[in-house]
Amino acid sequence: MKTKTPILIMMLLIGSILAPEIKAQNPEELLSKANELYNQHAYDSAAVVYESIINKGYSSATLYYNLGNTYYKLRNYPMSILYYEKSLKLDPNNEDTQHNIEIARTFISDKIEPVPELFLKSWWNKLSNLFTLNTWAIISLIVLGCLLLSIFLYLTTRTRALKKSMFFLSIILAIVTISTFSITTKKNNYIKSKNEGIIITPTITVKSSPSTSSVDLFVLHEGSKVKILDNTSEWDKIKIANGSIGWIPSSTIIKY
Repeated sequence: MKTKTPILIMMLLIGSILAPEIKAQNPEELLSKANELYNQHAYDSAAVVYESIINKGYSSATLYYNLGNTYYKLRNYPMSILYYEKSLKLDPNNEDTQHNIEIARTFISDKIEPVPELFLKSWWNKLSNLFTLNTWAIISLIVLGCLLLSIFLYLTTRTRALKKSMFFLSIILAIVTISTFSITTKKNNYIKSKNEGIIITPTITVKSSPSTSSVDLFVLHEGSKVKILDNTSEWDKIKIANGSIGWIPSSTIIKY
């Protein structure tokens, strides 16, 4: 009974990840209307309709991508970058979104050189971004099924050679199952978290502590991406791609 409990918990967790998308009702009429407005170059109206879909609780990489394109057409580059980032959070390998966000970034003032990632972290992130969250969840279920089958064959077979093969196969599948489940869980937590943000204030001075009277460290401009490290009721501790850290008022960024 004890051996079944971790497997059951694993399946329930993966199922909970897939459930929202299965149950979600796609507001097709609103989406069709927003797309029609966009094609008619009525970008302001299209943005309102796209936003209303999001406010109803619906989200998808395509929806965020379309809204990012709409804000780009309106020359609101910070909001365009925000929604491209939200789209990439769900579909990190989408080439159209990657291309468009690079174009949008050419219109912002800050050109921040990122600190190179450690090899292991870079490799793990690339592996995680190979597939979307739902694809990783499905892969985890498939591998888990193969693991259960190999354990069953190991326990029931009387052939020594097959029993030995199933033993080693079960070990390999157990490692793969743990790995895919770890990726799925981490990716799910990342998507649900709001530990990144885009600056929406034209210019903001980053402070050494959460106070207007603290030391000025550096200046950021609208459209810059930050990582949220900590926060108070009115301030956020942020980190930018080059490793610089400081505090900015919470009202100056939109988190995602």
